[in-house]
Amino acid sequence: MAVSAVAMLASSACGSGHSVGAIAVAGPSGDPVAGGTGRIVEMAEPRSLDPALISNSWANSPLLGNALYGTLMINNIESGAIEYRMAENFFSTDGGKTFTLVLRDGLRFSDGSPLTAHSVKTAWEHVKDPATASPDIPQARLIDSSDVVDERTLRVNLVTPVPNFANAILQTSLNWIASPETLAADQAHKDSNPVGAGPYTLEHWSRQDVISLTRNANYYDAPRPYLDRLEIRAISDAEQRYNTVLSGGADFALEGIWQNLDKATNTGLQSSVAPLGGGTSLVLNSTKAPFDDPRARKVLATALNLDTLNTAVYEGTGKIPAHLFDESSPFYKDISLSRPDHDEAQRLLDELASEGEPLEFTLSLYPTGKSLGEAVQTQMSVFDNVKVNVRTIDLAQVGRILGKKDYDVISSTVVFSDPEPRLWFGFHSTSSGNYSGIKDTQLDEALDRGRVAGNETERTAAYEAVQKRLVELNPVIFYSRAAPGVIAGTEVGGIVQYGMGSVLPETLWIQK
Repeated sequence: MAVSAVAMLASSACGSGHSVGAIAVAGPSGDPVAGGTGRIVEMAEPRSLDPALISNSWANSPLLGNALYGTLMINNIESGAIEYRMAENFFSTDGGKTFTLVLRDGLRFSDGSPLTAHSVKTAWEHVKDPATASPDIPQARLIDSSDVVDERTLRVNLVTPVPNFANAILQTSLNWIASPETLAADQAHKDSNPVGAGPYTLEHWSRQDVISLTRNANYYDAPRPYLDRLEIRAISDAEQRYNTVLSGGADFALEGIWQNLDKATNTGLQSSVAPLGGGTSLVLNSTKAPFDDPRARKVLATALNLDTLNTAVYEGTGKIPAHLFDESSPFYKDISLSRPDHDEAQRLLDELASEGEPLEFTLSLYPTGKSLGEAVQTQMSVFDNVKVNVRTIDLAQVGRILGKKDYDVISSTVVFSDPEPRLWFGFHSTSSGNYSGIKDTQLDEALDRGRVAGNETERTAAYEAVQKRLVELNPVIFYSRAAPGVIAGTEVGGIVQYGMGSVLPETLWIQK
């Protein structure tokens, strides 16, 4: 929910840039240069340095998590291939019911203590513990149990077979391993002296100001990191964030606003957007009237013109998700999500009204979503027999609102590089993350097939069925791709994104 909440704020304030996988975007040429300080801007300050509470997605503080705790594995966003980092291997021999994690030999935390299979077991159990209140607990709960085989080997037993469980690790805080002593300490200790195995260590955290990091001499992947220090600051205001990079006040910024990415491209800055599937959507609550009626859901699917919505909300810079998967995905199919049909929408509205149920609903939005609410109201005003209300909700109440499904329509996100595990969490009838509440046997069966499929042919067929069923059911209306992006000065090299737009700090360097 934390990921959705921040992403909703970002999208409602929101160029498509050059997309990257686990490779660097165009920057300075030549070999990496060692030394210097990287001045980083992120969108919001973390509430804690506990790795389980730092969401590993572009809208939160993924660079910080990667810097302090390192990465077990990453993926190439464009190909989907798993690339190992602190892990040497992660494999299953029984179709995804059990996995074996093998760590690199000689891994050490920044304090010199060994990073072992026991360390990983402790870290994953910490994420899974309800008392931790990690946003990644749904993925951690896929783990039934784990057993330490030896210092470098951990055997993981899953609740149900998930052949692509590696994605649940690298897209979440399960990818970050803090020392057991850090995880056992109180919150003040975690925030002042966290011990991980990442490329950097904490020097000082001045809240509401700067997080200062210094190079970890014990980092396993020498000569990385290239930079001596990182200074990370949070700037929530989109225009100020962009201007800070443009003016040279920062070298690099994590970005989630389409307008900023567009401006960066047009002013000669580097910009990059990870090509994720899904996106930001209007979620239609199918558990109660009016959207328990599939005709009411189809009204919105056929009435809204997403190009017009893009102009009103994003000044035309947003990327409209015409299909569930990005065209770079191996699961892409030419199955259109958007299909405006004014006449069909009006026919359905008239039909509902003739039965004594004229369509009226309330759109629940955050204060920054004013333009979205007005745009939807304007588009629907040209139809008869429909009334659209807008209510402003407090970000602090998102957990209660989503948990109780206290909405008719709400803005949220379902985004993914690989469809597993987030597509299942977003739409399966048994998932707590299924905010539309849609319950459909065919959709559930297709999602389950995609989850346990043993090869890409079976997965592709399953997710094609998922796409077709979502178009039929209309539980959500995707109106914008998410913008998991970065902007940087031309002197910054080694920009690498993985997973949900997470950025690797150890590969960054600055041309002097």
